[in-house]
Formats: sequence, structure tokens, C-alpha cells
Amino acid sequence: MELQSVSINQPLYLYQCPMFLLTASTVIVVDNGVLAVEENGLYRFPGGIVKAGMETIQFAAVRCVKEQTGIMLRKEALIPVDYRSSPERSKEGNIVDIGMVCMIDKIHEKLNMPSGTKWIEVDFEKQCPVKEDIKFYMDHDVLLDRALGVVFMVK
Repeated sequence: MELQSVSINQPLYLYQCPMFLLTASTVIVVDNGVLAVEENGLYRFPGGIVKAGMETIQFAAVRCVKEQTGIMLRKEALIPVDYRSSPERSKEGNIVDIGMVCMIDKIHEKLNMPSGTKWIEVDFEKQCPVKEDIKFYMDHDVLLDRALGVVFMVK
């Protein structure tokens, strides 16, 4: 058996083996609401696939938020809130989404967010959107509920 050496600059938690397809989704809390991406009448939180062998889960979350909203987060500001996997994600059952939340003070006025990025007002005590007819993509309503529960404890 051959031992592999790990460079001091390479994090030990880098996702190397794509046995499972990991995705990262981030709820961004701003003031009394959250940012979401609207596509075809469904709301989802910024996120995407973690590139196996190339990035950490936190880096993937930061990258996806930047690509989809224009907002640059610090990976230290991310709080993991859950992980979700369901048959709807893939027939093989091998996709796991890591859910995170990040609280920011305000959005810079000159920030040029893509047109699909929407702000949703939420009731933190009830842990739900104020507007009741919002439809979420897949299980992002579960992610929102868990993220708001963490934010409610932190605030």
C-alpha cells in the first residue's frame, strides 16, 4: 500500500472522491428578508455543484453566490444549517445538498444583481415568508426553515 503525501497548502477536507455529488445552497439574510433566485415561478437559493478535487464546500458556496447574485461572501461568515438528500434530486439517490446561511448587514447600492435575484420578506418569529404564495424549488422551503431557525437564535 502506497501512502500519499498531502501538501501543507492542501486542505484535508477537500472533496476528492465523487461517490456522491455534493451541492451547496446558501440562504443570504439581509435586514428582514432573504435573497433568492427566481426561475420559472419557483424560488431557490443560490447554489450549485461542488467541483470534486478542486474546491471545498464553503468555497463552492461563495463561488455560486458570487456567480448568481454578484455578492461576494467570506467563507468564515457561512453557517452550515443542514444537509438534504431525496429521490427527487437524483434517481440514484447520490446527490447531497449542504445548506448554509449567511447574514449580511446590507447590499451595496451599486451592486448589479442579475434580474432573477429577488428579495423575499420573512417573519423570523414564524420562520416563514410574509407572502404566503411563494413556491420553492425542490426542498428549499426546508432549507429556509432551518436557516431562519439558526438566524432567530443568533439575532
